[in-house]
Amino acid sequence: MKKIAKIITLVLCISLCFSACKGKENSEESTTSSPEQTTSADDSFAITDGKVVLPYNKTDGINPFFAESYENIYLSMLIYEPLFSVDSNYDTTGIVADSIGISGKVATVRIKHNVVCRGYENINAHDVVYSFNLAKASYYWGNNLDGITNAQAIDDYTVSLSLDFKDLYVAGKLNFPIVKTGTADSKNSIPAGSGKYYFAQDRLVSVADGNKIISLVETSNRESVEDALNIGMVDVFFSDLSDENYKVAVGNTKEITLSNMIYLGLNSNRGALNKYIRSAIAAKIDSDNIALSSYQGHAVGFKLPIAPESTVAGNVAKIEIKGNKELANNIIDRCGYTRYSGSAKTNGAYLLSFSLIVNRDNQFRVAAAYNIADSLAECGFLINVQVLSFADYSERISSGNYDMYLGEVKLDGSMDISRFFMDGTKFSAGINKSEKAATEYFRYRAGEISEKEYYEVFAEEYPFVPVAFRTGYTVLSEDIKTLDLKQMPFSLYGGIQ
Repeated sequence: MKKIAKIITLVLCISLCFSACKGKENSEESTTSSPEQTTSADDSFAITDGKVVLPYNKTDGINPFFAESYENIYLSMLIYEPLFSVDSNYDTTGIVADSIGISGKVATVRIKHNVVCRGYENINAHDVVYSFNLAKASYYWGNNLDGITNAQAIDDYTVSLSLDFKDLYVAGKLNFPIVKTGTADSKNSIPAGSGKYYFAQDRLVSVADGNKIISLVETSNRESVEDALNIGMVDVFFSDLSDENYKVAVGNTKEITLSNMIYLGLNSNRGALNKYIRSAIAAKIDSDNIALSSYQGHAVGFKLPIAPESTVAGNVAKIEIKGNKELANNIIDRCGYTRYSGSAKTNGAYLLSFSLIVNRDNQFRVAAAYNIADSLAECGFLINVQVLSFADYSERISSGNYDMYLGEVKLDGSMDISRFFMDGTKFSAGINKSEKAATEYFRYRAGEISEKEYYEVFAEEYPFVPVAFRTGYTVLSEDIKTLDLKQMPFSLYGGIQ
């Protein structure tokens, strides 16, 4: 089909290439970006000699530590294997790693002896340290490695990781790619890895069977990938909807829950925002309605800081995601807020009157902010929504100069939220770090209390209120609609053999 489509639609390639050059403005939560590129009709599309055809940004390069486009980040996962993979339930499996042990603030990772790297000796501990240092400094992988300060080879197959705190769940952070030492120093490098495929002549070739090829079609940005799918040139399109632009594409569409958590930041230094009023706010917020209306269905309502589809979520007490006005009013009344002063309830000392700041560049979130304000008004709150530039919004949060803010953060594979409870981060400026939700978190990560016990504490105090997890979507062409890609938040092509 795709070869026929190429002949029929070759004349469209020139216009496609020109349309592909129009870049998109990213919001602050975008985890990747697509560099602008001008292409010609002669080199825009590779020969479709494989059974699967995937998009590829040639300018971005295939080096996973320098690539920024989704296309190449996900392609690199077919070429390079991680220490641990993270599945759709956020459970980990050792790939290059054989085991991990935690003692105090040190994680000891033992490497499998038989991880073959094409054209090189087997992967070893020195390669892991080399890859860790590149990943730690990289645009895409760096945030995943918060909480790990450095890596050191103890012997040829043992690596020691220094941690900011004892963390039994750290394996979920170790899904960065492992490459051979010295092969990934520059953007134009094509590192050596141990994955199922290797990169050659702008194609992916199976290590096990040289006749098994994944063809790559050169694209330059989101629009060109989508256009290429619609005219039958590629088999897969993915969007994380960070640009809030959903289009109906030709193919089989599947929504994917991402690890991007939308949350309401609450400044506990404001007198009225004690743990009881924060709990009332959490009770009244209708996460389900925000996901369906404000995010137009591209979110999943959830009121805990853990992925809704994770094994952890299945092990903790269920939290009602719809608004509960009766519960919220009961809490507010018990706190003495029984009369009005102007348009807000008061207890004589404080008013339930707050500002809510939101970044104007994200219209999904702006809509959600007004949704929250209207909902809380039903319980006697007066919420003044302030729509700010990203610079002003960020400065207010970092300095703690806010009552409430609506934000988004991409959680790593271990669902670590320690940045909310550690000094010196922009997330922790308004959080009372002496409250149990903060102090008990590190006991939970150390294995001293269970996940169920910790999240019950969190739901009693709500240092911040998780609102929903954003979704993205994939579209598969008719040619591969039966292919199980095992789409997960951290790996798009996991099912390709």
